[in-house]
Amino acid sequence: AAKSVIAEKLDREKGHLITDHSVFNAHARQYEREFMEDMTALGIREPDVLTRVTEYVPQIIAFVETIIEKGLAYKSNGSVYLSLDSFQAAGHNYRKLNPAGPGGAATSAAEMAEGEGALGGGGTSEKRNPSDFALWKASKPGEPAWESPFGPGRPGWHIECSVVAGDILGERIDIHSGGEDLKFPHHDNELAQSEACFGCNQWVNYFTHTGHLHIQGLKMSKSLKNFITIRQALEHNTARQLRIMFLLQAWDQPMNYSDQTIDDARSKEAAFKSFFREVEALVRDDYLAQEVGWRMADHDHKLADAYLAARQTVHESLLDNFNTKDAMSA
Repeated sequence: AAKSVIAEKLDREKGHLITDHSVFNAHARQYEREFMEDMTALGIREPDVLTRVTEYVPQIIAFVETIIEKGLAYKSNGSVYLSLDSFQAAGHNYRKLNPAGPGGAATSAAEMAEGEGALGGGGTSEKRNPSDFALWKASKPGEPAWESPFGPGRPGWHIECSVVAGDILGERIDIHSGGEDLKFPHHDNELAQSEACFGCNQWVNYFTHTGHLHIQGLKMSKSLKNFITIRQALEHNTARQLRIMFLLQAWDQPMNYSDQTIDDARSKEAAFKSFFREVEALVRDDYLAQEVGWRMADHDHKLADAYLAARQTVHESLLDNFNTKDAMSA
């Protein structure tokens, strides 16, 4: 069949471009709905505030402009990068959470490139320092783009978190959480750009970094074909059992979802249910036995002593780096 010469030319020059950005919004909304449905199924309370990066683009642009005005960022080919040389010359420290990767500078460069992902597509030629990271990235044809004083582009990967957190929580944050793999470059870059904008040396007081989820002892990965969704997990377990399974493991270490950890969770749940049934039976029997009156019986004293001891153990365990495993065994 004959093919249009014009169509062939457009294919060569423009490829499969998406000019209607509502496609991206619809795609994101689908996963947003599914995520909230999963949180409801797990019995997790809704957050006080829900935000979307696409609704914060004006604030992101203003945030970047402030850093440029302070001389800590620069424009390059329609993109904007944070200048680490200027940042450190101003008295700030970079890489507070992960001062040096195990492989030194080479590892740092690889980690930074991985962290920038598609935003690093312009190469290092745009940067004054190879470690400078994008605050705003010029968009290629067909990519999502917003107008800005720097040219049409999109927010850098790290900038959105600083801007949204700053808008909701202010210029100082007490506790910031995330996965252990986000220490560098994501959280270190968050710290740098926030300190640059807000003019402080400590944007976050405490970080809590959680371990990865492992399946049968291996890190969950589509390439290993051991990927499991929340909905799939809830087909075989209750939300309470999943919650107990995680509480029986250290929050800051890899968490294992396996036959053994699920069995442990079910056993712990059964023990709790048995305990509360026995307590309810004792309370009911004492209430019905009027001759006992309201005086505490021997088993009441034993239960009270056991309760106080368990409460103290729970308290001490939670003070010990949120040691929920020992707290659950109190």
